[in-house]
Amino acid sequence: MSGLVVVRLLSPGGEASGAAHRVGPVLRVRMGTTGSGTEVIAEAGPVRSGAGALPEGDEHYAVNAEAAAENRRLACADVLYGVRPLPPAAAARRLARVAARHPACALAAVPLSGGGWLALAGPAVREPGGGRRGGPRVVAEGVGPEPLLASCLHAWLVGGHSLAELAYVRPLRQLAAGGPTAVGADAHSRRRASAGLVTS
Repeated sequence: MSGLVVVRLLSPGGEASGAAHRVGPVLRVRMGTTGSGTEVIAEAGPVRSGAGALPEGDEHYAVNAEAAAENRRLACADVLYGVRPLPPAAAARRLARVAARHPACALAAVPLSGGGWLALAGPAVREPGGGRRGGPRVVAEGVGPEPLLASCLHAWLVGGHSLAELAYVRPLRQLAAGGPTAVGADAHSRRRASAGLVTS
């Protein structure tokens, strides 16, 4: 799933989901730092072509870096992500190659075979305070290989934070589209809903 993604950043008290012109699955996660009290709810999902951006969100172009048919899109991606979990050393090598080949990319992320993600802020991203970004970071240990996680991480960076200060990323176990899972939903739908994923 590649294309235009919008991430809504909500305060923890403003978790109700509004209409956002979604066309596919939605991932909702709680992200924050330890000690400072900085915490947001990130709701990421693809949007319909021509839908207006949400003022409190981050709109960007996300591309699956593993999809050979989409190679022409790699150069204009804000977010590049992998979908196949890799061991940490292989993931670090992949992120180094992606960053070297696509310096305009703001964030690259790959799921890890042991759980969680390895993420790297792109060369153009500066850390808060003006410093250069650090190396790859293991983040989101409670989130499986869901591509929309990379979009949530991008929104965190756009919000003025660094990957180094991101202490936790937790999937929300409620439906982002508002309302309970429909009666009679199949097991696959229930698993996606329990992981914080819904189809709107």
